Amino acid sequence: MPGDVLTPESPRWFAFINALDIAVESEGCDARTCQLAERLMRTMGNVDVAASLKFFSEHGGYCDCEILLNVDR
Repeated sequence: MPGDVLTPESPRWFAFINALDIAVESEGCDARTCQLAERLMRTMGNVDVAASLKFFSEHGGYCDCEILLNVDR
């Protein structure tokens, strides 16, 4: 059974985006991957990571910092 796709309309979006913001602030963004977002989604559990990453990419979130800047409007 696939998990949830994280979008700004998702009930867990606020928790995810806050955790991602903290991770990017402390670990930085390599501007090529969504490794922090992926790690956070796996930690959250019950998230369809592949579908969420696809959604982020389709909305300008090609790396962790772009998820914060472009997807979380």
